[in-house]
Amino acid sequence: MNFSDRSQSANEIAGADSIPHGWMESVDSEIDQLGWRAATRVEQPGSDVTIYMIDVMPEEDLVFHPEGPATFSLSIFLDGAGTLSVDGARPFAMQSGSAIFFACNRKTRGENRVRFGKRLRVVDIRVEKPLLERLGGISLARLGGALITEHSLPDQDVFLIGFKAPPELMSVATNLLQCRFEEGVARRAYLYSKAIEALSLGLEAVTRMEAGTKVKPPSEDDRRRLDLAVALIERQYSTDWTIARLSREVGLNERRLKEGFRHAIGKSVHAYLRTTRLDAAAALLSAGASVTEAAYAVGFDNLSHFSKAFREHKGVLPSRWSENRQIR
Repeated sequence: MNFSDRSQSANEIAGADSIPHGWMESVDSEIDQLGWRAATRVEQPGSDVTIYMIDVMPEEDLVFHPEGPATFSLSIFLDGAGTLSVDGARPFAMQSGSAIFFACNRKTRGENRVRFGKRLRVVDIRVEKPLLERLGGISLARLGGALITEHSLPDQDVFLIGFKAPPELMSVATNLLQCRFEEGVARRAYLYSKAIEALSLGLEAVTRMEAGTKVKPPSEDDRRRLDLAVALIERQYSTDWTIARLSREVGLNERRLKEGFRHAIGKSVHAYLRTTRLDAAAALLSAGASVTEAAYAVGFDNLSHFSKAFREHKGVLPSRWSENRQIR
């Protein structure tokens, strides 16, 4: 199947969009490097939804390393075989009928493998942050719960949740590929509504999977100990808290501590510690502390690492934080 009639680069779409899509350039570049432009159709029925549709027959086994900034996506594989992974996590074995939610809040790199001789048909739906916020602030950290295992890096706010797509989701993906409407309002309305339907069906499927894992929710005593753990982190954020150390301090075993944080807080222990440290550093900078003083005060002993983490979390370098706040 050749999509060259309607194929449109993500950069062309981004140029007409009022919302900056930082991830688009990376995706567009990857498609061109793979030689898949003619097999790719890109649709943007709304400023907060972009749909990539790829239908290709790989001529050889492919290994490529996608890299890009923050994004949120749902990918549905109607056909295909291979693996997808983020650096530092275990690969997810993709096959026909697989679906994947992916979310990251920072620049992330991975490794994907696609098998030769197996048709690849995938619908990839990218959703922008404003829409996620209007939908109530979808968080894979909270939604994924017990499903966030070896394929994700929760401590780094990188989540990859693979699951078997239910028939309804596969049907919607097929509808997106075979949209019969010509260019215009009707086509955009149809594609947008189907993208949202796919998102809702995917979220429902993951929620059902999570329920099926039967992870015991925190007991009253567990919650009390979790509250104590949160208080310790917020009061002593400069401490080098490890899971083992925090577990001993609050009297909760490590597994229950980790499960409890994701269930009740929506973040891993390390992600919560990192957020608390960076928020505290921002307050210190606003009060006049130097970058070095703020970094060491909140527990960072590497200024380069601190600057990178601060910029990822706050969107600006720590050296510009006070200036940025004054401008606002």
